[in-house]
Amino acid sequence: MAKQTGRHVYVQEKHLNIAALVLGLVAATALGVTAWALFFRQTEPSLLAPDYAPQELERNAEELDEGEVEKLEAPSGGGAVTLIYQDVVTIDLSDETVSLLYGNPGESTMNIVLQIIIQDQLVAQSGRLEPGNQVTVLDMEDGAVARLEPGGYEGKFVVSFYDAETGEKSALNTEIPLTVTVTE
Repeated sequence: MAKQTGRHVYVQEKHLNIAALVLGLVAATALGVTAWALFFRQTEPSLLAPDYAPQELERNAEELDEGEVEKLEAPSGGGAVTLIYQDVVTIDLSDETVSLLYGNPGESTMNIVLQIIIQDQLVAQSGRLEPGNQVTVLDMEDGAVARLEPGGYEGKFVVSFYDAETGEKSALNTEIPLTVTVTE
């Protein structure tokens, strides 16, 4: 019990020990939560494409066999694109790859970044795919294998367009529905 004499309050040592213990537990809990949030929490890969095109080119890109093509006309500050794709994708869980067909024809004026989304989860994302190139295989994102089981899924391509000169993201994005088959 606290005893008051004049302007001073005297608290028994027992109460000070309890207060110190409570403060210590609160501090330890705060440190534990902070350590978990910084080092151990697994975050999902972002579904949002970056504001600027990635610096690295898609490592699995292959040149399209189109011969000589002329670029599409695009208004100043705008762009023009054409697409080549198949709406069927196969995911092999054993080698963690996605088999697909997506091409950015040489007549396009924009670079692209391609994302494959299943059940609102990012499964794979390309690097920068320049006009005149296609991709037929992508590596899966970290952790995507654990979220999928063999079977059939509905998914989508999310295609983000970037100015080929400045790398700035275009206001235009496209979503293309997919049929996805997942195998072991």
